[in-house]
Amino acid sequence: MTWLWMESFGIALDSCVPYTSGKGDNGKCSKTCTDGSDKKKAYVKFLSIEHLDSPDAIKTAVYETGPIETGFTVYKDFMSYKSGIYKHTTGDRLGGHAVKIVGWGEENGEEYWIVANSWNTTWGEDGFFKIAFGQCGIDADGISGTPNVSDWEKNNS
Repeated sequence: MTWLWMESFGIALDSCVPYTSGKGDNGKCSKTCTDGSDKKKAYVKFLSIEHLDSPDAIKTAVYETGPIETGFTVYKDFMSYKSGIYKHTTGDRLGGHAVKIVGWGEENGEEYWIVANSWNTTWGEDGFFKIAFGQCGIDADGISGTPNVSDWEKNNS
């Protein structure tokens, strides 16, 4: 639903209304940027929203259009993640979690996603984590959209 909203109405840029969360608190909706200036929004092109179900499709989308949204299954061992490439090894399933894949890499022959989390910059690697391809459903159901630069320019100039 958020992607359809972004297609029609746009969503505030992080530089305008920075993400706030942590400790279970949600950010507040506002009509202006945090500095009081007019709200700056990002849009996606009409009918450009795609569902991505493979590492290759996600890599292509991140390369061509930017970060993608995805979800994954969280297990107890993920809660103690500090650094490195996460792989589920132990602990019960705790639930699902939505995150943003911003890139990928490879270490010692192991491919991984670079992911922005929403649990504050004190968690993981400054609020990010690496997770091995194929782990916990991370690359089974991503969503992307093509940025609509003309709407952005019209609404942010």
